[in-house]
Amino acid sequence: MIAVKRLLSIWVFAVLAVACNPFYTDEDAWQEELARVEEARKTYDVEQYFPGNQKDTLLTNMVTFIYRRPSRATQATRTNPEFRAYYVRSAPLFEYVYHHRTEDGVHYYYLIRPARSLEGDKRGLGGRFTTNEDLELVTFEEIFNTTIMDEDHLRTYGLQLFEEMVTEGNVNRYLPDQNIIEWPDHRLKYNKERREWRYVD
Repeated sequence: MIAVKRLLSIWVFAVLAVACNPFYTDEDAWQEELARVEEARKTYDVEQYFPGNQKDTLLTNMVTFIYRRPSRATQATRTNPEFRAYYVRSAPLFEYVYHHRTEDGVHYYYLIRPARSLEGDKRGLGGRFTTNEDLELVTFEEIFNTTIMDEDHLRTYGLQLFEEMVTEGNVNRYLPDQNIIEWPDHRLKYNKERREWRYVD
């Protein structure tokens, strides 16, 4: 019964998401957007910049700051070598969807990450970073986290948000829509120095 209720709630959420969607107004537009996503996956393929094992190393380094810490790690010790294996195991839970590097060497990214909620188990996040030759993250920032959605919507909404972020450096004009973006909001902001989301005092 619980599983049926959960499936029903996800279906209702998906229907409402399409109906209230600011990007897609009919089925033809939705199908066109899905086709555009497939093309964008090639255009914004991270392996153009970080092929093979480099992508795996980079994603693990990113997950170190995105995912929940091991139980014994603190904000200050999460990058210690003894915790590396935990992040290596966690990295396959993430999907690297879109990537773009600007002429001045700033990398923009969009990932699908695990989440835990009655509404589903995936959300998207986008941000930017710079890296050195060893793929260490010199700077790192999460710019937004989406609400929890099904994967098709995470890719279509994500593409819109990703391209806005690359063009404008932010997604500010979408922040008021809490059906799309969950963070940042009036309570939760990203702290670039600590590399984590923090509640506003």
